[in-house]
Amino acid sequence: MAQKAALTGEERRRSIIEAARPLFAEKGFHGTSIREIARAADVSEALIYKHFPSKEALYEELLDYTRELLSVALAGMDGLEYGTQTLMLIVFGLVELIMLDVPGRIPDQKMHERLLFHSLMGDTVFARSHFEMMRDNWMDTVKACLEAAEEAGDVMASPISPENRIWFVHHLAMALNLCHLSGEATFDYDVSREELAEQAVLFCLRGIGMTDAAIEEYFEPVELRAILDRFYA
Repeated sequence: MAQKAALTGEERRRSIIEAARPLFAEKGFHGTSIREIARAADVSEALIYKHFPSKEALYEELLDYTRELLSVALAGMDGLEYGTQTLMLIVFGLVELIMLDVPGRIPDQKMHERLLFHSLMGDTVFARSHFEMMRDNWMDTVKACLEAAEEAGDVMASPISPENRIWFVHHLAMALNLCHLSGEATFDYDVSREELAEQAVLFCLRGIGMTDAAIEEYFEPVELRAILDRFYA
């Protein structure tokens, strides 16, 4: 019988990450031990430390889903002007990517969601890292778009900071997603999941201060969804 080819260093590293992911999702950072990860990955603890200097370093690798989506989104938006239209795309994309399935990334998406919600209920390590990464990569763009939209008269001035306005959008989408995390809706809004996401976007647009005229001009779900599909194809 032919022997299986030995894994390369990178393949072994990825196998360790994939073995650790469900354990961290179920037990959180502090509740998961290197010994458990080694057992799940069928390797020694020493081999894990050969690839990762600490459990914290391994945990940090679980943010790869967030990194990938941020990278793809920012690349897709490269060249777009700061303003109302780009702000509309950001709000629409943020809500839809959290509330709906991301084509081609559903298994990673579901595991990411469980990691995030487990972290929020436990040690918060993963959640804090996730939010910090989003802030560092997105917030300057969001603020620039809000400022440009305000100057154009498409968004009303608000005592609420730009940072908090976009975080409220994100957290509303998270809460709605949590109601569907098990795969079965725990609250019946009496609309389809896609319609619910569109209604949430409208709610958020008014919440950040966008005018009815700007919403009427730029809120085109079919066109916005087509743009997102091109980003993540």
